[in-house]
Amino acid sequence: MNRLRSMLLNIRRNDAAGQVLAQLIAGIMMISMVFFVIGVILCPGTGKLFFAAGLIVGAVAAVFAVIGMYDALDAGLRLNERGAASYIRTRSILRIVLAFVLLLAAVLINVYAFIGVTAGLISIKISGLSNKLIKRII
Repeated sequence: MNRLRSMLLNIRRNDAAGQVLAQLIAGIMMISMVFFVIGVILCPGTGKLFFAAGLIVGAVAAVFAVIGMYDALDAGLRLNERGAASYIRTRSILRIVLAFVLLLAAVLINVYAFIGVTAGLISIKISGLSNKLIKRII
C-alpha cells in the first residue's frame, strides 16, 4: 500500500506524466462502462454476472498495469542504460504473465468471465488509441 501511495504522490509531482496517466485511467473506466452496457445487453442470464465480474477484474488489472508501466518507465529513466533495459523488460514480462494468469483463471471459471476480463484488459489499448477524444471529454 505504501508503494502505491508513493507512486501516486510521484505522479502528482510530474504534471505532464500525471495528466496523461489520469487520462489513460479515465479512458479505461469509460471504455469499461461501454463494454459493461454491451455485455449486459448481449449476455444471457447468469452470463451477465460472470461478464460483469470479469470486466471489473480486467479493468482493475488494466489500471494497475498502466500505473506499473508508468512506474517502470519512470524508474528506467533514473537507472543507467543497461539496468533500465533489464528493469523495464522484467516489469513488462511480469505484466504479460499476470494478464495470462488472469485470462487462464477466467476461462476456467466461465466463458463470459473470460470475455469480461479480455474486454477489461483491452481497454488499455483502446484508451491509448482514443486519447485525443478522452482528453476532450475530460
